[in-house]
Amino acid sequence: MTEASTNFDLCVMCKTSRMLCGKRNCPLLQKWSNEYSAEKPVITKLDESFAPPAFFVGWSGYPSINAGPMITANRVASDVIDNSDNWLSKQQEDIVKMRISLFRTRSRIDVKRPLDSDIIQRSHELLLGKKPVDVEVDLVKDVIPKIALDERMAPHGPIAPIKKFRITENQSPINAIEKSYYDTDLLASDAVPYLDSEKLDVNTITRIFSAGMLGRKKNRRLVPTRWSIAAVDDIISKNNVEKIKKFQEINEIRIFTYKFFGNQFVIILLPDVWSYEMIEVWFQGAFMNPSMKDIGLGDWEPYTGRSEYASNVTGAYYAARLAVTEYLLKIQRQAKAIVLREISDEYRFPLGVWVIRVSARAAMQEKHSLADNIDTAFQHLERYMRYPVEYWKHKSKLYYLTKTQKKLDEFFL
Repeated sequence: MTEASTNFDLCVMCKTSRMLCGKRNCPLLQKWSNEYSAEKPVITKLDESFAPPAFFVGWSGYPSINAGPMITANRVASDVIDNSDNWLSKQQEDIVKMRISLFRTRSRIDVKRPLDSDIIQRSHELLLGKKPVDVEVDLVKDVIPKIALDERMAPHGPIAPIKKFRITENQSPINAIEKSYYDTDLLASDAVPYLDSEKLDVNTITRIFSAGMLGRKKNRRLVPTRWSIAAVDDIISKNNVEKIKKFQEINEIRIFTYKFFGNQFVIILLPDVWSYEMIEVWFQGAFMNPSMKDIGLGDWEPYTGRSEYASNVTGAYYAARLAVTEYLLKIQRQAKAIVLREISDEYRFPLGVWVIRVSARAAMQEKHSLADNIDTAFQHLERYMRYPVEYWKHKSKLYYLTKTQKKLDEFFL
């Protein structure tokens, strides 16, 4: 199949990961990696390198995959270079330039037997703490100057194939991570919410989840980074939902808005028991939509949740759901939540689903508007969205259910 024959209409649904076009490698990922013109960093002495607590697990070739710690020539705090919660004030280009200074070390690992590798054992020592530490790295061959831009993950720099990795200073473990790591009877599904309750950021939890540091000893394995991001967002938000269901419903319709990197968000909370929906429209020219038309997709869940992966919106669905549930936990209320997103051609690079998570969080920290009913709530879209109100009404499953389903108490009015 040639590039000219590629069905680019599938790209928004595929989001670089399912190869729906039939190719072995995503042509969009190859295009971004090859054409990005930022100066590529060079490490001349790998024995004078630093490793923030950062780790990368690839997915190609699963269950035998490439994995390893990430290193840089500069001692940069991990909450700057590897914590997306702190990137709201940065420009797209600045984020890419900062992130490609992180070299991806690479060694072939069996995901089910990670501790057979000395590199993974050393990586676990590194990931127990939060400070960057001095390391020495022996390469198998020269650095591969390939930049990784991906829809789900933050950008990564060139590849450094390694055969040895040594930490030359002590790491200071974080108590909550250390406790979870050495508790080999604790399920990963319980460890993740515990770490969240200990105020660890999602980026940190995702790293140690991906590195196979959580769960029962016999079940621990490496998880490709792109999968672990959605998994952690999913686990934490599901745990939040179970708490939210015990709260009273909000008593008003709240509308939140936010725009970031050409992503326009509108979040509507309706007085009702928990349910959730996310709909997004990718405009022609946005990085994930090289087709000749705009493309809209959505996923939703009822009060009982969903059993299948949100295959239309994919990782963005879980990132936004996490932000919404965090807000509802904070105000101790439950609600029906509708998240609407338009992506314009201002969004030029694939930066990862952290964009959705931090944008939704930022939206819900802003002052909200109120509406009398769901129709007036949707009417607010005229001020923020390029697509007409009727489109969003037609696309929204929760709008339809709200208009057509009666609550039990309405029969007693």
